[in-house]
Formats: sequence, structure tokens, C-alpha cells
Amino acid sequence: RRVYDAYGHLVRALAAEGYGLYRTNLMYMDLVAEQFDFNDHAQRRFNEALKDALDPNGILSPGKQGIWPRHLRPAR
Repeated sequence: RRVYDAYGHLVRALAAEGYGLYRTNLMYMDLVAEQFDFNDHAQRRFNEALKDALDPNGILSPGKQGIWPRHLRPAR
């Protein structure tokens, strides 16, 4: 458990220094996606709009890379 907590701390520390991860374990995808917060999370909003247009039912890889279908976003 301490290792998982340390990894989360490292992700946040790297983001604070301007380094963003582009890949991670499934457990940390939301945390990593959250670190890309430029312009009020413009990248996430773009990815979600694209996800909604191409996969309106949220069948393909829901939550992968921190991109959730519309009906599951409130649970995030």
C-alpha cells in the first residue's frame, strides 16, 4: 500500500514540476489524466467530446486513459 501511495505522490510532484506522464497502470489513469489541467482541462474536455461522438454508448474501453463515457462521468 505504501508503494501505491508513493507513486500517487510522485505523479503529483512531477506534474507540479511540469512533467506529465503519458502512460500508467490502470489504477492511476484518472490521476494522471487529472494532472493535464491546462486551460481548465481542455485536453480532457476534447477527449470526452470525441468519446461521446464516436462511442455514444460508452462501450469501448470506458475509463481508459481517464476518458469516461458521459453516463459514468459523475461517478468519477
